[in-house]
Amino acid sequence: MAGLFNTGDARAMFRHLQIKWVSFYSNPTEEGLIDTLFPMNHLREWIVREEYSDEQVSAQAKILDDQLWAMEEYKIVNSLCNHTKHYKPNLKKNPPYVTTELKGARAGLMKCGDPLDVTHFMVDGREIRDIFIEVYRIYYAFFESADENDYQAYRG
Repeated sequence: MAGLFNTGDARAMFRHLQIKWVSFYSNPTEEGLIDTLFPMNHLREWIVREEYSDEQVSAQAKILDDQLWAMEEYKIVNSLCNHTKHYKPNLKKNPPYVTTELKGARAGLMKCGDPLDVTHFMVDGREIRDIFIEVYRIYYAFFESADENDYQAYRG
């Protein structure tokens, strides 16, 4: 896997996602949304396509792939990412979702620590952070259970 500079394997991409996710969760901006959306969508590909020395980890990667594709939240992430990347996405594979921005504190949407001028990014009536957290939990569980030795920092 080629990667980019020091982000050359799935674990490094997961660490990148963690940084972007924490930043976006605490300060939701459109820039932060895009910065979180791309690795949240594409990390699955990095995990599934990576060659593992351990057959158990390879089996876990297949389970992760199945789990993500079974989730409505991942399908939303995937579709939003493809709508961001492609001028005219395939609407059969990437259904459009109703996206709106709500500015300011809203009961039922605020998260602990949100400022009163927070922006809520809504997808079909759901706050995007509530969608992202469900996908993030799957990735977190995968990397928490995997052996650190299966994710070398550099492959050569």
